Amino acid sequence: MTTPRLGPVRPQVSPLPPARARVAHALAELGPAVALSALVDRLGGHPNATRAHLEALQVAGFATADPLPSQGRGRPALGFTLTASGESALRGDPAVSAYAELVGALAAHLDREPDAAAQAHAIGRAWGQAKTTNPAPASAVRLLSDLGFSPAVEGRTVWLRTCPLLDAAENHPEVVCAVHAGLVQATSGDADAALAPFAVPGACRIEFSA
Repeated sequence: MTTPRLGPVRPQVSPLPPARARVAHALAELGPAVALSALVDRLGGHPNATRAHLEALQVAGFATADPLPSQGRGRPALGFTLTASGESALRGDPAVSAYAELVGALAAHLDREPDAAAQAHAIGRAWGQAKTTNPAPASAVRLLSDLGFSPAVEGRTVWLRTCPLLDAAENHPEVVCAVHAGLVQATSGDADAALAPFAVPGACRIEFSA
């Protein structure tokens, strides 16, 4: 006889990565036939990052792209629409929004502590140490990509063009961004790596020391 498992089990769905889920949610709110420029205005970040998520949604059958009415010469822009499958994917996977809400609640609680930034940084370092066995800048960049930050590397500088926890980061930057700073330092093995939140419109910046 099989002993029943106690506690929750993993949902039998394929969750969208957090950054891609944000694009899908924006399509659901703005659609149908949403131009890339409208999505970038809503989400921020670099247009190429949003375009890449749109292409992935199309490959998965979660979005379609059709030409918008021509505004003159040249190839008409595309309008993107979330499909019924895309809507089902969002409804069937509450993990992304629940995770964001949990992080927001934890950040709000920690933000009331006198040493909130130091505690958050320590949490990030512990998280990073658990996520990698080979600390290196490349390891940090891969993890940031997996987490939905759409990193773009320019020498020792890495631009984070999207943020899966943007609401929490804007409301509690000293906590959320300190967690991410600790994560980057631990996974990169660079204790001097510096994270500059909202360094430029649409991006945060990481500077590695080497």
